[in-house]
Amino acid sequence: MAYRLVALSIDGALLQSNGRINKSTKDAIDYALKKNVSVCLYSSREYSAVRKVAKALKIDSALVAHQGAYIASEPDKPLYVKRILEENTFELVQFLESFDCQITLENEKFSVSNKAKKSTLVKRNVWQRTQKLLYSQYFVESLTEHLLEEQISPLKINVTFSQKQTAEDAAKAMRNIYDDVSIIMKDDYKMEITALGVSKWNGILYLAEQLGINRSEIAVIGSAKDDLEAVQDAGIGIAMGNADSKVKEAAQWVTRSNDENGVGYVIKELLRHQRTSVIN
Repeated sequence: MAYRLVALSIDGALLQSNGRINKSTKDAIDYALKKNVSVCLYSSREYSAVRKVAKALKIDSALVAHQGAYIASEPDKPLYVKRILEENTFELVQFLESFDCQITLENEKFSVSNKAKKSTLVKRNVWQRTQKLLYSQYFVESLTEHLLEEQISPLKINVTFSQKQTAEDAAKAMRNIYDDVSIIMKDDYKMEITALGVSKWNGILYLAEQLGINRSEIAVIGSAKDDLEAVQDAGIGIAMGNADSKVKEAAQWVTRSNDENGVGYVIKELLRHQRTSVIN
């Protein structure tokens, strides 16, 4: 089978534990691009962070960011955007602030967080220069009060709880109340909330459709729990050696870990006998 798109997760796959990219990984991505195979980075991270990684790898294709809620190849020129409605955002925040948790409303250019009840965070505004973008991260005493003054329709809501049981109770309650958002449990204490239908896999599929690539021609390399759908449904799903156990079970191929050059190894093995694609 010939693969025309390699979708590569950033965290737990592309990046090593120290946050760096192995040189052999860069070589393997260059190898794929020379064979006219598109390489797509996907992540739950904000767009500016994904773009920074893509630039380091000289990848100029569209990027799937914010858990799949935002797809773009150029800043301010998204191919796809799906936000949580303002009214849902307000109600969700109002509900969540009754718990001991930190909530972050995330958009493509900024994020705003509350101060968790037991948090030692101080109110502050942080500007980070990323490429030609300024990504603003700021904190307020109460997000509910903030939203009364400034309406926000975020791409994603990140929530960190102080206790596992609290996270489970909150997730169960929200799933019973809201049928137009998706709730993703990241681990025992963290969750991400997006508009219904948003996922990493749906983002990859949307991009593939724009490129005229069939599902069977997509190779996905993943690691985290929220990579499971993409690894399971792709033409070939590849799990990292350090991947979540369920991701490994769903994969057709388990490669080496992110600290053992798993990405570089599997890309070259996957495409070694594949002829250079002809782009129409």
